[in-house]
Amino acid sequence: MANAADATHYYARSVIGERTYFYPGTPFVNYFSSILSQGADASYFNTTLLYNLAGTVGLVLLYLSLKKYFKNFSWYWIFILFIPSMSFWSAGLGKDSVSFFATCLFLYAITTSRRASLLNIAIAFFFMFMVRPHIAALMIVSYVVYFIIKSKVHFIFKMFILPIIGFGLFISVGFVQQYIGLDEASLDGVSGYIEGRQGLNSRGGSSLDIASMSYPMQMFTYIFRPLPFEASSAVALVTSLENTIILFLFVYILVKSKFNFRPFIQGKNLWLFTYVFLTCSILAMTTANLGIATRQKWMFMPVLLYLLIYLYHDYKSNKSKVFQ
Repeated sequence: MANAADATHYYARSVIGERTYFYPGTPFVNYFSSILSQGADASYFNTTLLYNLAGTVGLVLLYLSLKKYFKNFSWYWIFILFIPSMSFWSAGLGKDSVSFFATCLFLYAITTSRRASLLNIAIAFFFMFMVRPHIAALMIVSYVVYFIIKSKVHFIFKMFILPIIGFGLFISVGFVQQYIGLDEASLDGVSGYIEGRQGLNSRGGSSLDIASMSYPMQMFTYIFRPLPFEASSAVALVTSLENTIILFLFVYILVKSKFNFRPFIQGKNLWLFTYVFLTCSILAMTTANLGIATRQKWMFMPVLLYLLIYLYHDYKSNKSKVFQ
């Protein structure tokens, strides 16, 4: 579930009407919660259940995205969906359940060929924007990369639509810059912002000095740490064990596929891979606290798990063709 202190603060603010207005970030969570706490006189528990439902729907959407691959795997692969953190952080009142739902809907919309895909993507973008505007902006940026490189549309249409996308991206980036507190959208401004973020939340048992780490180590730390020998509490131990499983899965699939990354950029997978790469990079370079990383990484981990499963499926398909 979400951080207990944050969750109770969200509910308390929704009851008294503090910062309950329709605006991205904390105000949106307060506003949405107030619809229940004030409009329906819902208790803290009942309000939490609605956020829990969002996380549950997200988990179902992740299963539906992976279902076609699980059919060709051994039965125990289904246990990927039972990774504790995935359900723990998406079960409570707060931004994490909404962002997890948005991420899984985003994944489902891209990986299924249905008429409602565009609508689902729009809904996913809306909910991600209302809780994490900067991550929603990365959804757009990743689409621009995919659209330019892979989209199967006529070149003239691309030249016509790109300025429209660019204008929308410009507006989004301007808002996100203001939202996150980036003073100057320049190389020096971004560098200064990252250095400042690396010093935040750098106190406590789960804090690290990421400023002294290389970029690959920052990425590894954000996704796979803490490991068992770094656990300092029962919660950290459980997290470290599941990180070990994810790390083993990651290495096992890459070794089995002989480090063939081509499936990651096939078709719409390029959109997903770009989203994972950009989101993980930015979060890894700006998050110095493993506790925060453990819950916020589920804004891209469902997509990364999908890509790994897809890669393993591609390996097994090619292997079966060789023996036919």
